[in-house]
Amino acid sequence: MIALLLPSLALATPGFNPAVPGERFTGDETYTADGDIKLWSAIERLEDSDRDIFLQEAFNTGTAWPDSVSYAPFIKASFRTATPHSSTALLHMGLREEVVSGTPILFVPGAGDNGSRSWITMATRFDNSLRPVYALTFAHPHGDTFMQAEMIANAIARIKQRTGAAQVDVVSHSKGGIATAVYLSNDTNTEWPNEAYTTEGTTYRGDVRRAVFIATPLDGIDTAYRWPSANLYSLDEDAAISPSSWGTYYPYGTSSPAFSTDLSGQDLLPDGADLFPGQRQIYKRQPYDLPGSMPELGAYSLQQDWYTTYEGGFGFYSHSDGIDAAVEAGGNLIDTIANAGVDPNIELFLVAGKNPLMPNGADDYMGDVLGDAWSEVAEESTEAWSSFLAALVDESLLNDGYTTGELKGLANGDLVLGEISGESDGLVFLSSSLHAEALTKRGAVVKETYTANLSHIDLLYASPITGQLLIDSAAGPEDDWMKSVGERYIEADTLGWVERVLQDPEGPDDTGDTGDTAEPQDSGDTGDVDTDTGRRQGLLDGCEGCNASGGLGGAPMALLLGLIGFTRRRRVRRPTKE
Repeated sequence: MIALLLPSLALATPGFNPAVPGERFTGDETYTADGDIKLWSAIERLEDSDRDIFLQEAFNTGTAWPDSVSYAPFIKASFRTATPHSSTALLHMGLREEVVSGTPILFVPGAGDNGSRSWITMATRFDNSLRPVYALTFAHPHGDTFMQAEMIANAIARIKQRTGAAQVDVVSHSKGGIATAVYLSNDTNTEWPNEAYTTEGTTYRGDVRRAVFIATPLDGIDTAYRWPSANLYSLDEDAAISPSSWGTYYPYGTSSPAFSTDLSGQDLLPDGADLFPGQRQIYKRQPYDLPGSMPELGAYSLQQDWYTTYEGGFGFYSHSDGIDAAVEAGGNLIDTIANAGVDPNIELFLVAGKNPLMPNGADDYMGDVLGDAWSEVAEESTEAWSSFLAALVDESLLNDGYTTGELKGLANGDLVLGEISGESDGLVFLSSSLHAEALTKRGAVVKETYTANLSHIDLLYASPITGQLLIDSAAGPEDDWMKSVGERYIEADTLGWVERVLQDPEGPDDTGDTGDTAEPQDSGDTGDVDTDTGRRQGLLDGCEGCNASGGLGGAPMALLLGLIGFTRRRRVRRPTKE
């Protein structure tokens, strides 16, 4: 049961009071955008008064929080602004948070994501298992990693305050895992490439029992430099939802320098508007051939100015400072974390995907990136796709076993191939997701790893329930890809794997729960919006397999907004509830 600890035991940062949230919401903000399903018991806005670590980061239309939509229900309303200060974050609380026990679980989202979209399926699974669950939404979807690391420390302090737990489990996805690793590595000997965090950031407090890293680029990514044609999707500074690896674009060629587009606001360097400050912090050279040098990739190898983009210099249509400049500007953070190592008492678990077939959340994305070449590929028959994939398998770039349904999904544009210049989950190379050495310098042990035949975002949703929902929702032959993906969900069952490795020991738990059954004194819960235990229980009774839309209504996953923002945010589909 929830037990309120004395504030002095919460060990919060000096600028953060874990006993008093900035604001607490229990009404419409806790529901889906259309109000049909309650997602959380409450959402709290956390506020930290520190102004050395936390800054106001830059937003554009593409990164600012929109009015309530399916992929970000009431996020703007809870922040009270579309462009919140990074000293704030939202802490989403499970439906039965006030009446369950056990080691609390904090879910940390990746870039471009939020607590509701990425974590509601897994959070509901653990809520049904009677664990206290929480999910974070950072102020900026592509924010600075050190600000996010400090907010993770604050969220843990708040969770400890509410539950009486001595430790929590942390489950992170993608870039969120890098912010988690920073906090878990922060001791008094660590020199970070951020002076304010080095001197004032919360030193790791021994408050994490287990940490699960899902599809985290532990050895970095180089996506924008590896696939520079994606920069054509980010030419408009106000609309860009992913960073550019070009600093300048010359639509008539670099031989006509008078006509150019300045991309300094949306590139990976800190000059200009700096719309994606956290992205350069996860960049690092990757040990795979560049697509532009791989003719076996067909249309995918047609990457504009691929060599000069990666190495720096003027190409035919662009100028890039090169990946090394971005890594340096990000403080070589990936290597800094590896040289520090997380606290050795934390039990570590890694989850990786090895299937680059991803649901297409934006039908026109590949057309924008590859132009006529993509149109030719997209119009190919399933036989042509089969031949192309078979060739990639022969080159050891893909695993075998793609079904006719998946080939049809590719031909119809329902699926797209993500990263294929090396084995990956479509966004992060498998070798990067499984790079245990990034965490173990001080003696921490990776207890278990799990590699699933899934793509980057699918890893968050796969279970027999969600898989069967996909299979049952296939309306006709054109939806055969859903059956194939559903079967992979059933086989992989990543939700079941995470549940197993985070299982509490039988008998008395080790959370520090005092057994005090009193309600938290600062909950602010008025009891007027589904706050009683019976009502919350009723929402979940018989709900194994229910979802946030009241029915599947389409695929329960979408292409990640994430590391390079492959989808248009306004078109992302809503995930299911477990």
